[in-house]
Formats: sequence, structure tokens, C-alpha cells
Amino acid sequence: MKLNIILLVLIPILFSCSPTSIILNRTRLISLYFDKKISKMNEGDSKDINHQRNVIKIKVEYAYGILMERGDRLIDDDYSKGMIYYKKANKLFLEAKHSSLNILSERYPNFNQWIKKDLKINFDVKDTYDLYWLAASMAGAIQSSRGSNPYELINIPTIGKLLETAIFLDPTWESGSLFSAMMSYSAIRPDLSGQAMKDTVDYYFKKSLEISDSLDASVFVSYAELIHKPRQEKNDFEDKLKHAISIDLNKNKKIKLNNIISINRARWLMSNKEGFFLE
Repeated sequence: MKLNIILLVLIPILFSCSPTSIILNRTRLISLYFDKKISKMNEGDSKDINHQRNVIKIKVEYAYGILMERGDRLIDDDYSKGMIYYKKANKLFLEAKHSSLNILSERYPNFNQWIKKDLKINFDVKDTYDLYWLAASMAGAIQSSRGSNPYELINIPTIGKLLETAIFLDPTWESGSLFSAMMSYSAIRPDLSGQAMKDTVDYYFKKSLEISDSLDASVFVSYAELIHKPRQEKNDFEDKLKHAISIDLNKNKKIKLNNIISINRARWLMSNKEGFFLE
């Protein structure tokens, strides 16, 4: 059975309103599947570029969609258990980052210098994929470290550089994924705060909606968490999540898996909203 089919069956079960013990047991089953899958893939042809890309993608999606999602739900009630998932996710993100850097460095020997300096490289549109997944793995490494590795924070400007380069190459790539990623990046930029940060997130939010035809649930969930939650805008928070939940999964099957994960997160956020707002 293909990986995406297995996920489509398991993820709705995993994130349903089941008792915590049942959810955790199912999380362990899914983790076992992914662990074996990744272990087997690591034994594959390491020189095959497409194989390397598949391993990177699966590691990042597993770390974000399963491990960090579970850790996020546990950490407030049981910090130690939550950190188990975060640490496991962090390991996968770092592995994916290393592999992504190798792919781009082999293609462009000056790539590491490009990251650190204003060095010109004539990227090709086919590089969009690798630039995005490197940015995603770097962002994941920062988020999953939860401040335990300050060294990773120096990669924040690099994430923006990677995403901006990818947008220049192929702005409509993967139904606006680059612009939705820029939303999250803009929220952690050290040089942006207050209204300037909101205005920047708003710009990428609108671009994401335009390219995805408003069919990407993650865009609405991200905005709710990045803007409405810290600003204590409860009604707007609820509206964004309700819109995400209402999205028809069959309207854009290319992002169906992403929407399943995002919609289930939206439902969890809705069910826990009272803990996010003072009034």
C-alpha cells in the first residue's frame, strides 16, 4: 500500500476525539511504520537524487505532521512526554537539512558560500523543490529545538533567502506552498514586529489564497495561530478555523493529505480555544 494511502486512512483516526491513551497508542503504531519506512529508505541508493529527495520529504512531513503535532498536544500537560516527540522530530529535521545541503552543494559547489554571502548563483526552476525542503528542514530544526539549540537561530535569515529564491524561480509551486511558508517565516523574523509583521504576513496570506484558490486549509490555520491567537482575537481565530474545517478535501487532491492534517489541527485548536484566550 502506498504511503499516502496509509496516511489518509490513519491520520483521521489519529487526530479524532478519542481518549488520549488510544490516540497515543495509534501514534506509536504510525511512528513504528514511519521508523521502519525511513530505516528501509536509508538503506536504498544514496546516489539516486530522487531517492534522496523522497527520504528528505518523508522525514520532514513525518516530523511536522505526526511527531511535532503530537508533542504540541502533550507538552503543556506532560512536558517530558511532549519533549520525546520534539527531540525525535529534531533529529529527523537535522538529518533532512544535512541531506538537502548535500544535494544543493553537489549541484552548486559555492552553495554554502551563497548562503552566507551575497554570491550569485544561477538557479534553475528545478531547484525550487530542494530549496523549499531545505528551508522546511531548517525551520523545523529551529521549532523542534524549543530554544535548546540557539545555534539553529542563525539560520532564520537563510530560511527567508531560500524561500524568496524559490518564489522567484516558481511562485505557483505546489499550490502556493512557498507563500504560506513565508507567512510563518515572517512571524519569526527578528527584524519584524507589531504592525509591520502583521502587514507582511497579510501580504503572503493573500498571495497564498490567490494561488491556492483558497483551498489550502493550512493557510487559514497558520493565520489563526500566527496573528489572531497572539493578538487575542478570539472571534477571528474561530472564523479562520471554521473556514479551514469547511474546505472540501476533494477540490484539490494534490494537497489532500496536507488539508487532512491541517483540518484536524483546526479541530483540535477549536476544542482547546478557551486555553488560548484570556476572556
